[in-house]
Amino acid sequence: MLQFNANQLGSVLLKLQHDGFSGVAYVEVQVSEPKLRRPRVLSFFKGELTYAGLYLPEPYELSQKLGKKFKLQIMDAALQLASRKVADQSSIRQYLDLFIRLELFKWQDVESFIRNQIVLTLEEILPYAGQLKCNSSVMVDLTYGEDNHGFRWQQLEDDLAQRRRGWAGLLPAIASRNSIPHRISAAQQTISDPWVQQHLHQWIDGQRTLGEIADGIGRDPLELAHSYAHYVQMGWLTFRPDKKQDTPINLSSPITMPSKPVAAPARQQVRTILSVDDSPVVQTMIKRIVDDRYNLLLADNAMDALNLLNRENIDLLLLDVTMPDIDGLELCRTIRKINKFRELPVIMLTAKDGMFNKIKGQMAGSTHYLTKPIDRQKLMEVLNRYIPDTVMS
Repeated sequence: MLQFNANQLGSVLLKLQHDGFSGVAYVEVQVSEPKLRRPRVLSFFKGELTYAGLYLPEPYELSQKLGKKFKLQIMDAALQLASRKVADQSSIRQYLDLFIRLELFKWQDVESFIRNQIVLTLEEILPYAGQLKCNSSVMVDLTYGEDNHGFRWQQLEDDLAQRRRGWAGLLPAIASRNSIPHRISAAQQTISDPWVQQHLHQWIDGQRTLGEIADGIGRDPLELAHSYAHYVQMGWLTFRPDKKQDTPINLSSPITMPSKPVAAPARQQVRTILSVDDSPVVQTMIKRIVDDRYNLLLADNAMDALNLLNRENIDLLLLDVTMPDIDGLELCRTIRKINKFRELPVIMLTAKDGMFNKIKGQMAGSTHYLTKPIDRQKLMEVLNRYIPDTVMS
């Protein structure tokens, strides 16, 4: 058993990495909140993290999650095929190998999904002291790529550091994912957006933490927090001190609230891009490409995109062609009918590389056209052409 102090779990994970530990580790943190007291399970292969969550993953359940995340309508049929073709029904790796051969997704898609889950799990428990119990006799059959790799602590630490900067940008209004939002009753009648009204009525009860709400609606708590920061500025919400609330992040320099709501750390004089895509894999890729140079807002459907366009000063729109309900072409045609958006650069993204689709995009009013998978250099060239990034102040 390994004991660790508050904010020292990372050092323990680094030690396991150096030792080349393979197996499972159970993490318990010392906190009063019952939900956080539930042990987290971390799986390792040769010192690298391969999974983190409340439970050990099972092939069928993990496959269903991937199918839901990537909106694969044929996943049920693929699982039936796997039940006949996979020799070891307890092997996650054999399931994933089959699905990748069927081209349902790629290894980098699976990695991105699991890496995000690991980061969210660690973010929840890292601030606390606790204990970690290692068991090398239990192995999780989950690794990535042909070389069977996992995630090194340094990779995850970079992701966590970026998220800490994001949370710091929300101080003093929101301290952490464990802050509890409260509705300001007198201001509810001033909310004109029906979706916001319904969301606040359904989820803001003065009991749920921001993280619990994010889990309930399937959102990244940091992204949800940036939306709530806007609601705080509008006078619709407040975050009062509560026994569930964490101590704010300790930084040497004072942090002030951003001047406007964003889905990434607020930065002065930086152009704002709205990326609309229902694929979390694509959104993660775009975030990694542009997040250090542009202010990035994210939406996974047309209605949320329209709300953001109406509330924010958007300099460029990245728009996926194929989305449920209202597709990218229809959304582009809709916003081109609005005077303030007629000159807005709209870059269409699609997996279909054909002249017909390009023509349809042009007819809908798109400014430029890029195909998936996204090429970093091509994307940056297009962004620099239409919205050169500004010098940070």
